[in-house]
Amino acid sequence: MKVHQHLWKGGKGWAESAQSISQNPALILAFGGIDVLTNDPVYEEIRKLYPTADVVLASTAGEIHGDEVFDHSVSVTVCEFEHTRWKVVEGSVSECANSFECGVRISKELSAPDLEHILVFSDGIAVNGDDLVRGINHDLPANVIVTGGLAADAGRFTKTLVGANRKPESQRIVAIGFYGNRLRITHGSQGGWDLFGPVRKVTKAVDNVLFELDGENALEIYKRYLGPRAADLPGSALLFPLCILGSDAKSNLVRTILSIDDAAGTLRFAGNIPEGAQVQFMMANFDRLVDGASQAAEQSDEKSPDLVLMVSCVGRKLVLDQRIEEEVESVCNYFGKTPAYTGFYSNGEISPLMGSTVCSLHNQTMTITTYHEI
Repeated sequence: MKVHQHLWKGGKGWAESAQSISQNPALILAFGGIDVLTNDPVYEEIRKLYPTADVVLASTAGEIHGDEVFDHSVSVTVCEFEHTRWKVVEGSVSECANSFECGVRISKELSAPDLEHILVFSDGIAVNGDDLVRGINHDLPANVIVTGGLAADAGRFTKTLVGANRKPESQRIVAIGFYGNRLRITHGSQGGWDLFGPVRKVTKAVDNVLFELDGENALEIYKRYLGPRAADLPGSALLFPLCILGSDAKSNLVRTILSIDDAAGTLRFAGNIPEGAQVQFMMANFDRLVDGASQAAEQSDEKSPDLVLMVSCVGRKLVLDQRIEEEVESVCNYFGKTPAYTGFYSNGEISPLMGSTVCSLHNQTMTITTYHEI
């Protein structure tokens, strides 16, 4: 496996003179700021360099390129495989009855006896990430690892863009299937937030919309916790996610608020909130967030990857602020200088829970997928 990288800077073009490294068949991952993907001819310029490549694009809340984090750029990673086949499928939310059906359709289109891995990038607003993941898992063999993320729009929560072999658009989902036994894929996912406040029961919720906690209006409870920060909702909600408590800490799931409805008194999350679940609010711990990124790298259990793909949450970026590169550097320090590094800040992260191969939707985590062809 050979990996080459280019960086496009919004309004300026390639950071360095970009030339096609090879004309061999290639898979290109391009993660970029939504304004850059909208206003700059990035897709066209990539296509000029690599006319035969499969090009997958997704909008972000920040771009990871090497050991740095950029805004208003596009991180372009060119992957050439020697022994691995891949297949790219694309769909629209409007073509499916719901997000679950979209996931089922993706699995069917990519299904094959030698399918090893699905990498999925989805619209981060119009899609219910939880249902999408559940649909992908529905008929998928247990050995197939699924990772990826939900596109973002710099924390605006209005419109995200995804595309394959075309300019990216809203309401789209792209998935890449990898086939054969020569590609080693490992994964890791970790948070780093602190639980606080009492444990509460979800007494009314429909899919990803939360109505009541302990019989009280959930939005009012949440506003009390936020205090003065309630005036900045929904943006300030990224600093105080909700944890769905599992049987142990390893099975906890974190959920980010995408929007609020003051009239209805509800909160809409990136993933489903099961009625009857035990939940608890969370708050940031700077050092633990950075440590969580390092632990995600350790979980991946890969010593010599060719490519490290990081998908981290927009909420982590807002909390860490000027310290944001510390979590990326902690991952790069673990794997060393040999691999190529790319990724983005997302509206949701897709990765198996620790110790499992069944993928889940996460929020407020650093998730890592490593690739090494043997």
